[in-house]
Amino acid sequence: MPTPRTTAQRTALLDVIGARRGAFSALDLFDAVRERAPRLGLATVYRTLDRLEQDGVLRRLGGSAGSADRFVVCDPSHHHHHLICTGCGSVEETELCAAPPEGELKRRHGFVATSHQADVYGLCRSCAA
Repeated sequence: MPTPRTTAQRTALLDVIGARRGAFSALDLFDAVRERAPRLGLATVYRTLDRLEQDGVLRRLGGSAGSADRFVVCDPSHHHHHLICTGCGSVEETELCAAPPEGELKRRHGFVATSHQADVYGLCRSCAA
């Protein structure tokens, strides 16, 4: 895929994404950047999010029924998974991994894994209390 042109709108998007902590939707991002880049279109937001996801900079977290997908900034060199609270929507990283060992996958299924991703949905400490 060719590298997108650097525009004021994309620069503003990247600045806001780089400063983000926690999960955000495309509309959250659009609202946060619109003041800095009034000519920003929602299509540009979606294209930029798709590209950053392909590049491994963002991870898409599926929304629950009727809600929009959310995104989190991720370091592609740091193996981790996400704990997603269905009560308050918070997202926490965990290095605990539920994936079976590669040797077990190959022994049982003849499958050679090259990567995996797992998100765990449930209630955070606050919501569970």
